[in-house]
Amino acid sequence: MPRRFVTLLRRRFPAFEQLWLRFPDSVFVIRCEADGRFVIEAINPVLANVIGRAGDSVVGLELDAVVPTDYLAATLQHYRDCVARGEPMTYEETAGPADAEPRHWQTLLVPASDTTGRVEYILGISRDISALRRAEASLRDANEALERRVVARTAELEHANRRLTDLATHDELTRLYNRRHLFELAAREFSRAQRSGQPLAALMLDLDHFKGINDRFGHAAGDDVLRRLAIALQGSLRQTDVIGRYGGEEFLVLLPDTDTVEAHRTAERLRACCAACGHEWQGRPIQCTLSIGIAHFDPARDDRLDTLLQRADMALLRAKAAGRDCLVVAA
Repeated sequence: MPRRFVTLLRRRFPAFEQLWLRFPDSVFVIRCEADGRFVIEAINPVLANVIGRAGDSVVGLELDAVVPTDYLAATLQHYRDCVARGEPMTYEETAGPADAEPRHWQTLLVPASDTTGRVEYILGISRDISALRRAEASLRDANEALERRVVARTAELEHANRRLTDLATHDELTRLYNRRHLFELAAREFSRAQRSGQPLAALMLDLDHFKGINDRFGHAAGDDVLRRLAIALQGSLRQTDVIGRYGGEEFLVLLPDTDTVEAHRTAERLRACCAACGHEWQGRPIQCTLSIGIAHFDPARDDRLDTLLQRADMALLRAKAAGRDCLVVAA
């Protein structure tokens, strides 16, 4: 859009003068020389204010006399691309001194060709989108912060759920399965043994003379013995075995896929590890022994889990009656 065309528009369309003066974005007309140079034909007041120079003072100057060196190469390349394509194009750029907040621009270039098809002029409109980009960055930061809070909150909830599940399934003192969950797991193993016909052994364990430990050393010492014993018992079992606190100083162990010989060996191992749990409490020795009753799943007699556990419990009573610190197999 050469200056003569601008003058013509002003003459024929009086409103163009106000449009040119009041248009909120930077508007410019560039003449494209045949030798590849780009010459400024006109700029509106907004652009003149951006570059800090009067519009008339830059008319007729080449771009390298107005565009800062840091951005000149990129600007020239955009104009060359527009000339080469002969079609409108849009691009964004960031400009500004290194010690200040950068400004963002979105520019539309529209080529105007002569009768031969050569691009003679480029009409450009540049919009300052810095506020938009800052708003987008703020929104992005806010979203990222929200996502971080969501992730953190989700982790907290998952931790709380795990904690609740742990409290619902484990004994707080010994960290073994509690009685309710122990029965759930025992019922599952019992049903599996019924379906598959695989052997299953139930061991009922009782810590001998536990009341005497509490009476002599105090309940804190008794709790310490139970914790130590629980760790020792669990460490002596397979991952597939089930152990839980049956109540007080009693423990129940389920040994899936375990025949009578192996069940007897496991019971002896548990009894031995209990003896190794003896330790000193405030300078006084504490002796620990176990009485164990063993019952093997018998499809002919054990139609319910309660029946199997009752037989193990009766065997435990016989072990205690036999002097404790021993194991008895249910008939």
